[in-house]
Amino acid sequence: RGPVLAFLPYCSLPELESCIVTWDFFETIHSRSYTYIMKNVYSNPTEVLDSILDNKAIVARAKSVTQHYDNFIDFAETNTITKETEFEFKKKFYLALLSVNILEGIRFYVSFACTFAFGELKLMEGSAKILSLIARDESQHLAITQTILNNYRKHKDDKVMSSVMKECEKDAYKMYEDAVVEEKDWVKYLFQNGSMVGLSENLLNLYVEYMTNKRMRAIGLDPIYEVGLYSNPLPWTQHWLSSKGLQNAPQETEIESYIVGAIKQDVNDSTFDDFKL
Repeated sequence: RGPVLAFLPYCSLPELESCIVTWDFFETIHSRSYTYIMKNVYSNPTEVLDSILDNKAIVARAKSVTQHYDNFIDFAETNTITKETEFEFKKKFYLALLSVNILEGIRFYVSFACTFAFGELKLMEGSAKILSLIARDESQHLAITQTILNNYRKHKDDKVMSSVMKECEKDAYKMYEDAVVEEKDWVKYLFQNGSMVGLSENLLNLYVEYMTNKRMRAIGLDPIYEVGLYSNPLPWTQHWLSSKGLQNAPQETEIESYIVGAIKQDVNDSTFDDFKL
């Protein structure tokens, strides 16, 4: 529900409005998918779900994820947008966008990788394929925030937003650095009882740094980690993050090869040169 609650009331572009509504709809599907997985893994899922708020590691991550979302929503709902409040409004909006970009592009991937690792071992393969579909959706949502942020960065028409981005540059880097620290803490928590075949705490830490460099570069920020930009520490995850895969019979397994609601991201200024009405 976050995208619609936070961004839709202030969206004036019809195409982006449709995009945000669709984005929100898919988040609802994801929520139902996670519930479906929990019901199939645990005999009493209520007991597990009720314990979430008592888990300090989960609560700590949740606070960080929602902080800038909440700041923007609270400010926007209690202030009229005027010349006096425009800068602060757009500052909180920009930080909220960065927070979403970090959530969609970095924070999910540790848990994704762990689930995919089970799938590689032919364990809980159905759950891994459901998460594969969710990961594909999240990459589309990531593309939305990347496009918005890059439009603000490349086009200087909005002087106020340009000033905001310049002032918040250090904040932006710190947000990514903090996210990496928190994800590494999460990795440590997940692997407190040891590693699993094909996956370890060290590998996942490198993967977090690799994904962070990739996400930062995509929005015009300089990578901050030494891990190579093109040397994926977990190359086998690409199979789960792409839509290709193998074609299976629907009655045999969860199908992940359908491409529905995907976004074509390689469109440029010359794409429609030959198009005529």
